[in-house]
Amino acid sequence: MPVTQFIGVDGGGTNTRAVALDEHGNQLGSGHAAGSNPNNVGYAVAAQNIAKAIAGTGVLLGSQTSICLGIAGLRNEEEQSQLREALISANSLLKEARLHITHDLAIAHHAAFRGKAGIVLIAGTGSACYGRDDSGKEFRASGRDFAYDDPGSGYAIGIRAIENDLFPLENERERIAALAPRVIELANNGNDSAAAILREEATQISKLALKVYSELLESAAHPELALSGKLVTTPSSYRTLVLEALQSSMPGIRIVHTRMEPTLAAADLARRLVRD
Repeated sequence: MPVTQFIGVDGGGTNTRAVALDEHGNQLGSGHAAGSNPNNVGYAVAAQNIAKAIAGTGVLLGSQTSICLGIAGLRNEEEQSQLREALISANSLLKEARLHITHDLAIAHHAAFRGKAGIVLIAGTGSACYGRDDSGKEFRASGRDFAYDDPGSGYAIGIRAIENDLFPLENERERIAALAPRVIELANNGNDSAAAILREEATQISKLALKVYSELLESAAHPELALSGKLVTTPSSYRTLVLEALQSSMPGIRIVHTRMEPTLAAADLARRLVRD
């Protein structure tokens, strides 16, 4: 049976979103569920949330369906296999579909560069950076490389604010990350502690990008970097600090806009992977 349905899934720490397209690029439906980073919620819950988002598209799954999943927290093929098994347990119909599992950085990169060289820096609940050069060489960096938990992310900003007694203790990662906009508001209103947190986190997240840049694009004539994730794509004083830190640490870097939503990028990859 020819493949005529293409589903893209963007799974982050707080939200999982899915979109389904037909072979002409027309949208068939969309779905949403809670976060699906297996490091945060475990593989079983991650799979259940992904399956729920896919079900929300209303598409009948089968051999005519190609699905590309870009899931935060996945680092290697072993983790991809674990998620695949959990997904089939969550919905046996997924076994009939063509499943392509990768990390959220890959679909964010495709959304910005469509296979060309460049760096994508994600900052939402968590943070990470991924790049690819003209030869196809890839490199990624995360807080694990710096013994620092998701630098520059909503979670990092929130936990620093709690440590500085700006807010009471929260136990859930998503609730901690949700404090970031309030920290930005405090900084805008003249709170010195909040402003210092934002400056430090902007510096820390720029180090992620610098690590990838140094590995892949330092000698490139016109290196480009795209931002992804609500924390750094929504206009704010924090976004401004991040841009300043990036341009200071990587003179000549060009900041570009993503060309499509991550879910649509994943759906496009689902289509391309079948054709390739």
